[in-house]
Amino acid sequence: MRAALTWRDKAEHIYDLAFKPDGTQLIIAAGNRLLVYDTSDGTLIQPLKGHKDTVYCVAYAKDGKYHFGGLC
Repeated sequence: MRAALTWRDKAEHIYDLAFKPDGTQLIIAAGNRLLVYDTSDGTLIQPLKGHKDTVYCVAYAKDGKYHFGGLC
């Protein structure tokens, strides 16, 4: 079996990631950015801005409506 690259981002450091409870989205903490991806095809849904410092962890609420980022 051969490995195939399926996703690539220009982020230098990825500190944490979390899947939405239903598995449809992936949120990634990359430096001071939060990146939300569609898991079916890997497209970037939206970059979330507003953090001035590095985001070290992310999580979704159990209902999947809210995501959280910051220091844990």
